[in-house]
Formats: sequence, C-alpha cells, structure tokens
Amino acid sequence: MAKKSKKNNGNKCKFSEGPGVFINPRTDFGFKRVFNNASMMKSFLNSVIMVERPGYSVREVTFLPAEHFGETRMEHIVITDTRCRIETGEDILVEMQNAQPKNFVERLLFYSTYLIRSQAPKRRRKGEDREKEKPWNYDLKAVYAVAIVNYPMIKSVAAKGMVIDRIKLMHEDTGEVFSDKLNFVIVDLTKFDKKEEELETQEDFWLYSLKHAETLAKCPDRMKEDEAIRELYDILRTNKLTPEEMKAYYDNVISMEKISLFTDHAKEEGIEIGKEEGIEIGEERGIEIATVRFVINAAGRGIPAEEIAGITELTVGQVQTILRNKKTGEA
Repeated sequence: MAKKSKKNNGNKCKFSEGPGVFINPRTDFGFKRVFNNASMMKSFLNSVIMVERPGYSVREVTFLPAEHFGETRMEHIVITDTRCRIETGEDILVEMQNAQPKNFVERLLFYSTYLIRSQAPKRRRKGEDREKEKPWNYDLKAVYAVAIVNYPMIKSVAAKGMVIDRIKLMHEDTGEVFSDKLNFVIVDLTKFDKKEEELETQEDFWLYSLKHAETLAKCPDRMKEDEAIRELYDILRTNKLTPEEMKAYYDNVISMEKISLFTDHAKEEGIEIGKEEGIEIGEERGIEIATVRFVINAAGRGIPAEEIAGITELTVGQVQTILRNKKTGEA
C-alpha cells in the first residue's frame, strides 16, 4: 500500500497540504483559464503546433463556441474543450485528457471531420434566390485536432520517446502527404521527461509547465525571460482566485484524483483478473471487468451514480444497471 500511495502522489495537487502556489493546468478549470486566453493560445500554438511552418506565426485567435450545432441530434451535442480559428481561416480544437476515455481516437476523428464538413456553404431555403449562390469547389481550410494527454496514447515502438506525434493523411507505400487538410497533433506529457536545467526552447517551457506547474513554488528562473511563460504563471497563481473560483478548482482537483484512482484500480484489477483466470486477457477486457467492480465498490462507499458515471465514462443508466444486476446476483 505504501508503494501505491507513492505512485499516486505524482504531480497532483493535494489540498490537504494546501492548494499550492499555482493551479494545475491539466484540470478542466486550469485548462480553460489558460487556453481560453488569446495570448496563451497563440503562444502555445506557435511554440508547439506551428513549428512545422518555418517563418509563420499565429497573429490572431478567434474563439468559437465549444458546442457544435449539426444536422443530427448527436452532432448538436458535440462539445470540445476549446476551439479557435486563426487568421488563415483554419480551425483548431484543443482537448485535454488525463485518463484514457473510450474511443478517443474516433472522437477526434468525428470532431475534426465535422469541422471540415461544416465548411460547406449553407444552402438557401426553398423560395430564396439560389442563383445568387456562389459556386463552391471544395476549397477546404485545414483543421487541427490537438490532444494533450496524460497517459500513453500511442504505444508503438517507433513512437517511443516521441512527445509530440503529428499525424496526417499519407500514402501507405511512399509516406508522401496525401492531404494536409486533416491534422492530428498528440502531445503526450508522460513522455516528456526533461528536468528544469535541461529546458531550452519555448516548447520545452510549455510542456514542463503543463506537466509540473502545480508542484512548483515559483516560475523557474530559466523561463522568466520569456514574456508569454511569465504571463502563463501569472494566470496560474492560486492567490488570484476568488473564493468561488477556488471552490470550482478544488472540485476539479478532487474529481481528477478520483479519475486517477479509477484508472490505477482498473489496470491493477485487469492484471489480477488475468492471473486469477490463468490467461492473458486483453487490456480492454480486463478494464471492462474492473470497471464493473469499481462501480460496485464506489457505490458501496456512498459515491452517487452520477459521479461514478463521470469517473468511468459510463452513462448513469449503465451504472444503475450494474448495481441492479449486482443485487440480483447477476454481476
């Protein structure tokens, strides 16, 4: 148990020891505080995302509604963490994930292809003068889906140690880019292991801050000459929060720790289940069984079904079904 406690301490903000000098930017509260700020978004995009465009720098950022209004019921409720448009007309959505949700790659595909499809001009209603419509020749603007993840998302041997994975549509045989209109950028914080004295670029500063900010007592000296990073640490100061904001942040941290607890529990349970059954069951199957056990244990400790659903990515109905089956001896 002592080892498990040490493992879980990591770089989480423990409120029993005080909230710390800086907000955890990986919480929903901290993420929105940073990435809903235009100057912060520009700095992040230029230092981490747009490095593949030598000589280009994002100058303008326009934030767009996080909720997408589509043609179907499901499209109507698509909600991203944050979405913006830069001066070139390209849309960029940025997602933060601290634990691995189900079908996250598919979710990124759905979000980004929706943004591409939404570029088509709206047709005029019946009876309106359609002759005034300008012809559209599928002149698409590029879309970027950026995922900042705090778990190993891409596990291939070739990607080992690669903190930022840039993914495009490419020819399978030649490796040539087929289209640069659909772009995925995966920022894996678990692979970033530079120490403070090894930081050199603004990209390093951003990645180090996203991973460690809430554990620091001050902005690291080697970052202080960077105006954008100084502003980042000023935004993250907990002493600038109102009582209401501190309460919202506290709730976020507690929720994040519960998600981490569930993730660790699921992995350990999956391994134990495999040992018990004497077989090497797949990771997904192990976590699936572990999820059921977690739901039952969490409910037994008085955690509401709505909160369990949020932690496990199940629906409230699925949680209630597991608990009903447990009572009838089916779980």
